[in-house]
Amino acid sequence: MEKHTVLLVDDDVGFLTATSLVLEHAGYRVVTAEDGRAGLAAAREHKPDAAVIDVVMKRPDEGFALARAIRADAELAHTTLFILTAVGKHYQMLFEPDEQWLPVDKVLEKPITGDRLADEISAALAKADHREGNL
Repeated sequence: MEKHTVLLVDDDVGFLTATSLVLEHAGYRVVTAEDGRAGLAAAREHKPDAAVIDVVMKRPDEGFALARAIRADAELAHTTLFILTAVGKHYQMLFEPDEQWLPVDKVLEKPITGDRLADEISAALAKADHREGNL
């Protein structure tokens, strides 16, 4: 079976490095980007099965904009999307997925362990594969 590809988009290079190692160990092919522009280019090039996107990068809402751009691209619209952020806890704000403003499959709070992230990705991709009949 071909490995699922996961795109990690975060301006924290340490997070990208450590999380890539954990996800690769879990059997994923990992592609990384350090901002929204590079993330969209990587998504278009690699067609990931899942993307984990930080919210605050160069701009405070960069991750939200990237999620909307991925969903708006017909070739990427099927991608399982996660927003990963500490903004909710820091500012006592609750983010919930919705089709217009935050079209993601799940919002995850930082800090998160690599193992938990791998479990979340695995569960979401298994659900997506089941929906698409790729058992």
